[in-house]
Amino acid sequence: MSDKKIVLSISMLISGREEMQKSLESLRPFQKELPCEVILVDTGCNAAQRELAEQYADKIISFTWCNDFAAARNVGLKAAKGEWFLYLDDDEWFEDPGEIINFFRTGEYRNYNSASYAVRNYKNAEGTIYNESYPSRMEKLDKDAKFTGKIHEYLLPFRQPQKSFSAFVHHYGYAFKNREEEKRHSARNLPLLLEMRKDEPGNPRWILQLAQEYFSLEEYGKSIDAAVSGLEEWESLRKQIEYAPTHVGATYAYILISLDCLQKYEEEKKWLKKAFEDRLTTLEYMKPTVAFYCAAGARLYAKTKDYETSRDYFVRYLKYLEELGGNRIAIEQGTAAVTAEVFQEQFIYGTILICMQSLIRSEDYSLAEKAFYRLDWSDRRLLQQTEWETAMLEACCSVSYHPLWKKIMQTLITREEGMKEMYVVFLEVEIGYEQRGELAKRSRLRRLVSELDSTHRYVLYTKILWETERIELESAEKSREKITVLFWQIFEKCPGEILWVRGEVWEIADRLEIPVAQMLLSIDFTAWKRSLEQWGREASWEEIRQWAKRLEVWRKQGNIRFDYAVMKCREYSLLHYREICHAGFSNQGAEELEQMLWQYADSVLDYYRPLFRESIFENMAEALPDEARLSLLLQDLRKYKEQEEDKEMLICLRKCLGLYPALEPVVGDYAKRCRDSIQSRKQREAEAEEEFAGIVNSLKAVVRLQIEKKEYCEAEEILRQLQQCVPEDEEIGKLFNLLKDLSTD
Repeated sequence: MSDKKIVLSISMLISGREEMQKSLESLRPFQKELPCEVILVDTGCNAAQRELAEQYADKIISFTWCNDFAAARNVGLKAAKGEWFLYLDDDEWFEDPGEIINFFRTGEYRNYNSASYAVRNYKNAEGTIYNESYPSRMEKLDKDAKFTGKIHEYLLPFRQPQKSFSAFVHHYGYAFKNREEEKRHSARNLPLLLEMRKDEPGNPRWILQLAQEYFSLEEYGKSIDAAVSGLEEWESLRKQIEYAPTHVGATYAYILISLDCLQKYEEEKKWLKKAFEDRLTTLEYMKPTVAFYCAAGARLYAKTKDYETSRDYFVRYLKYLEELGGNRIAIEQGTAAVTAEVFQEQFIYGTILICMQSLIRSEDYSLAEKAFYRLDWSDRRLLQQTEWETAMLEACCSVSYHPLWKKIMQTLITREEGMKEMYVVFLEVEIGYEQRGELAKRSRLRRLVSELDSTHRYVLYTKILWETERIELESAEKSREKITVLFWQIFEKCPGEILWVRGEVWEIADRLEIPVAQMLLSIDFTAWKRSLEQWGREASWEEIRQWAKRLEVWRKQGNIRFDYAVMKCREYSLLHYREICHAGFSNQGAEELEQMLWQYADSVLDYYRPLFRESIFENMAEALPDEARLSLLLQDLRKYKEQEEDKEMLICLRKCLGLYPALEPVVGDYAKRCRDSIQSRKQREAEAEEEFAGIVNSLKAVVRLQIEKKEYCEAEEILRQLQQCVPEDEEIGKLFNLLKDLSTD
């Protein structure tokens, strides 16, 4: 520290945070360029952290923590000897303090009594989401200066004129690792705020802070209660206490956003009216707070589908944004807590996204375009906003077509990964219209999508669907020609995505006799095979069945790629059928699976036989692809099963297992069922034989009894029948001989 008079005292509370060294290091330029002092108030460093801090400090003061931030700050303030005083925390560091240093070097500081710099509060660890606040952190020292507040402390008095710096500090204190950590942070503050509410009744600052902490904890009911009861208390004491109107305004704001989170929209409307009616809103410097109310109203009425009212509030908000958006002094003086976000990028983006549907449905084309392009759609943070993209799309489909709707949607799809996101939105909206029978809206959607410049399959086949709807407006032949061109575009631009084109489009091809089979032959076979494999992993059972039927028809073209496609569809059908019946096959289900296996084997061999000499199938099957070898065994298996050759059947099943991994689950299930079936049949046969043997023995006993009774004719008749059934039974022969001897006697 220089022997010159100290111009600036910098005070920091240190507790050994992870960012402490970075914070201290950012003060080096001040120490190098200015006659200043760094005062550190140690509230909980360990020995190593204290040793590190000593390398940067002119003074270190130990402070026994007593749950009072103002008390700790005042210790550093009391030790300050500079003309000016600046304070910060040990998790904040300056990006570039050159502007502030120059303020003192040039002597400009003599023209001001206070100053503020920006605090960039990051919401994520990557530092891509943040808002900026402008707390009053610097002032010319006088004997009356002191900190107030056990938490959320502030420095008083803060006199004008005030200098506003664009310099900022980084602050990651709100970049919580998870929601639980964030809640713990807010919960820590509650006891101190409740104490301050009790100590200073009616003080809007602490009313506001308490409502804010409850809101952060997502305890919206408590936030509302704290704000409402606080406002009532303030109203009864407002003539007896000093207060900042912006704190009152922000308290109303927490009521509004808490009710919004609870979706209590009618109650929110009442409080919005009360907020506007408060006479504090007439103050000139309260304009930014009023702007927040306008934005809240625009959002509220958009959600309740009162689009005209939403638009009116949005117009008012936009006027304030244009008037005050770049006026930092106005924002600093006219906002507090949540209302300070009113002109920040993230809040503006959110408000426009929510309200775009109101502007579109109001058919205010000029305002809708102005608001939409107020956003930077190249900003990747505007991806994954499907809720509001859906609302915009549905708004466009609920009013008459206008070229602006195409322009908006074109902008959305041409962003990086924009079409990928909007495809999901388009499809879900269209399906919703179909399910609800809103065919007029579906037509508007198809017209809008058909206007877009894109080679995505959804856009291309939607052009076909839209053109088909219009087919009666032009000659059938002309429409057919146009639709044929569109089909060619799908095959040329999306060769790997043909299988994802919805069935309705192929029905149009059939109806208009579009040569789609010929078009399919133009696709590279390798790309077609890859496409089939990917599609098979994602397609539903019904989709596979529909494509299998379609391909069976196209197969008549006599091209090998159709044989391949039928083969793969049958393979995927087997896998899906197994999943559908996974809980256990009924007899009918098992028989159907068996028939599907035989059909699969036939289709595989139909595909591979033209590709290999027949001698390979007969003598060198091991040279064939795995699915072909499996199919040969399946054909043998079918023969053994029909002939009930159980031993050969079981041997064949063992050979099938492990041969073709893709179908192993199906083959394994079928093998188990076959084994169970054979065992069950053999058990039934054994039981039947045992039962038959019992019947034979019973009849032989009857014969013996008849012989004793000399009923020889009856006995002979039974013996003849038994001999036909069991000719190998020696006892029956002996009974015949006995009967013969007795008859002779």
